[in-house]
Amino acid sequence: MTSFPEATVKASRNALILGIAVILASIVLGRTYAFFVSFLVFSLFITILWRNNPRCWIELVSISSATPIAIARQQVACNLVFAFWFVIINLRYFFRLPRWLYLPAILAIFGIMTSAINWLVIDDLIRSVMRQAAYAFNLFLAPFLLLPIVYMRLSESRDHRANLRGLLFCLIVPSALILIAAKLFGSVANVWEASRHAESLSEGFLIYKLGKAYISFQRTDVGFILAALICASTAIAFSRVERRYRIIAGLCLAASIFMLMATASFGSIFACLCGLAAIFFKQLRNTNIVGVIAAVIAMCCMLLVIYAVSPQNIKTYLGKRYEHRVVNRDMDRFRLWAKAVDQILKKPEGVGKTFEVGDDKQSLWMKIERRTVIHNDYLAYAVSYGIIGGLGYLILVCGLLVSFFRAGKSMIKNPAAYAVYLAGLGVIVAAAVNSVTDHMNANRWYFNVIWSMIWYSYFCSHSIKTGINEDSKSA
Repeated sequence: MTSFPEATVKASRNALILGIAVILASIVLGRTYAFFVSFLVFSLFITILWRNNPRCWIELVSISSATPIAIARQQVACNLVFAFWFVIINLRYFFRLPRWLYLPAILAIFGIMTSAINWLVIDDLIRSVMRQAAYAFNLFLAPFLLLPIVYMRLSESRDHRANLRGLLFCLIVPSALILIAAKLFGSVANVWEASRHAESLSEGFLIYKLGKAYISFQRTDVGFILAALICASTAIAFSRVERRYRIIAGLCLAASIFMLMATASFGSIFACLCGLAAIFFKQLRNTNIVGVIAAVIAMCCMLLVIYAVSPQNIKTYLGKRYEHRVVNRDMDRFRLWAKAVDQILKKPEGVGKTFEVGDDKQSLWMKIERRTVIHNDYLAYAVSYGIIGGLGYLILVCGLLVSFFRAGKSMIKNPAAYAVYLAGLGVIVAAAVNSVTDHMNANRWYFNVIWSMIWYSYFCSHSIKTGINEDSKSA
């Protein structure tokens, strides 16, 4: 038996409505004090009210991860505000995390401390502290501590259908809807910046304005969240779950494939293919081979149809990107990684959160920028928080990979539970690969949605090892 209090369908519906209201408020109000203050009060109130109603609270937090507006000047992701209040109220949950997670978390915290040697010794101390604290809160403490604390109670759940609904309707659908709405109905907010690139290449540098929210479609920013959505949607769309869930996941899958093609992020596309390969490999070992082959054929047909109906500018952009990355075999990543390694050797203690390496050269008349983007999360964390912090991130990713592959050996035969497990497996495999060639943390909204899907699926997968199928009770 489990002590996890399952929510009623009505209570979950209320959480869904509240989450949608938060997203709509952010789009309508934008970055205003009216939204910031009201959200802070609301998030604290609802956390206190629902602290003993984990299903509804987790679903609300999951939906809020898709909120495109970050809170306050230093931009703290909305779902992490919920997590912060929850930790303040329930500090004991810090000591209930999986034991293997404490090692990378300790390394992460130690890396933040050692890097302070470099980013504290500057003129504008207060601004530097606030900036680095926001980075550490959003991009380091979130995946190591805050998000695991949000989702850890799901390991006690035995309602696998409810877990599937939560993943689909609270994490996949909201983000996919906002992204496709921005792509189809938003207005381009950076026309001049995009126009600086060749017309056929501007697709990879667009930022859309939806209401008062800005949605980045720059390929380094948006590429991986689309890859993660494709992996998670595929896991549900081609599993033996209820048809309505497969149809909704299939629609999200088609929309995400179209948008990923529009960005033409080859690193994210490759990572996505690796995640899909892991999903189909696991299905091959646990289901009928004919079904897996049919799923792969269906994916290929969907890809061809979407490409055929795509606008000509997207096809032209894809062709140019293919020529650049494949035909010309551009090797710029190795040059960038070499600079990052040099930076690590110069300052192994870290320099504070940064996505770039290099120095600024001062000429007689002007300052010449000679800094370059790293395009590798493992190296970026090591540059930012030292060798110790970089090791912490590597251990986190490897620990999750091992945990997901081990969890697959003790699965109960439940389609909904297995679909959630496959979604998490696909996303973490894609994350491990994508972190080699790009920055998964280039956008805080996208970053927290990705890690929310990973930790949501992780703890749901741990609930299925010895779980009792109670889906019939939640029908």
